[in-house]
Amino acid sequence: MAFSFLDLVLFAGVVQGIFLIVSLHFTSQKNKKANTILMIIIGLATFIFAGKMAIFQIKAIWIWRPALLSDCTIYLFGPLLYMYFRALVFKHHPKNILAFKHYIPALLLFLFFSWSLTITTEEYIRLSYTDTMGVIYLGMELAGVISLSAYSFLSYKIVLKIKNSEQTQLAHAHKLSRYLTFTLLGMCAIILFWSVGIFRTYVIHSYDSFIIYQLVWISMAVFLFIVGYFSFTQPEIVRLQVEKKNNTSKDRLNEEKIAIITKKLQLLIEEEKIFMRSDLSLKILARRVDTSSNNLSWLLNSVYEKTFYEYINEYRVKAFLRKIEDGEHKKQTLLAIAMDAGFNSKSTFNKTFKSLMNDTPSRYIQKMYS
Repeated sequence: MAFSFLDLVLFAGVVQGIFLIVSLHFTSQKNKKANTILMIIIGLATFIFAGKMAIFQIKAIWIWRPALLSDCTIYLFGPLLYMYFRALVFKHHPKNILAFKHYIPALLLFLFFSWSLTITTEEYIRLSYTDTMGVIYLGMELAGVISLSAYSFLSYKIVLKIKNSEQTQLAHAHKLSRYLTFTLLGMCAIILFWSVGIFRTYVIHSYDSFIIYQLVWISMAVFLFIVGYFSFTQPEIVRLQVEKKNNTSKDRLNEEKIAIITKKLQLLIEEEKIFMRSDLSLKILARRVDTSSNNLSWLLNSVYEKTFYEYINEYRVKAFLRKIEDGEHKKQTLLAIAMDAGFNSKSTFNKTFKSLMNDTPSRYIQKMYS
């Protein structure tokens, strides 16, 4: 049994897919929803690779015909990718679950291939070369490309929101933006090669279009490698360590109270800029949003996944960076600017800045503004 370069790529994709699924399953996570969706995407890709390997290597009818069912899963990539982006960026957004209608194309394709298994191989081959089936196949492929393109565009809009937000300067937001961008590039490669394959097959009737279609599966393998690379070189993006469990109940506050407190927090942060108070404490902030310290601490830990000081100091660092952009470091010391932003000690400022920006304040400013 001879193995081609494509077979080796597909085999590597299967092995890495299984490895990533197992790794993600047994790794503690903060954002379990996003990682669950990621595991499903990787599982589907692994299923497709295994199906393609079966089709290319095993000529037995009972293998390659059922293996065609793996093609149905590619219609799930777009919706799942978009849902993954939403869950990763907007962790508690109510629309992170897509309606059933988004999965109808995959279901229809599955029903078609299931029906094809009820007829003989001779009938299947004969139907495949009719004009009617040619139109059906073209419609299927165009629907797949359009679906991937539409959901990739929606996912791209989420990336733009990150890039245009104030948090882009923070190291984690920058890494997240880069990770999602590379993931989208992988999807764009799949769309490009698939589109070229459709054009060559159905428009100019090229007999070497199979080579172009091979690039689709290679692109999917590269897509999987991108996820694998970031999951192990920057694990804080894909698999995040769980904070210590809060002893309070998960249902300490209902959704209505959470919404009220969150809105008050937003007003205090964005309009009053309360984080610039150097004497700000959990008790003071809780009093301003009309709740108890325990309730506010629970909300920050459960909804924002931050402690009080992580939550406040992140805004202080952003305020510091805005002041640097305005050139205030040319008029006063960095410590003075940090104090204006709300920090009350040099050590706290340096430690917070380095944890968020992966660099010291002076080196960061030198690299960005020298």
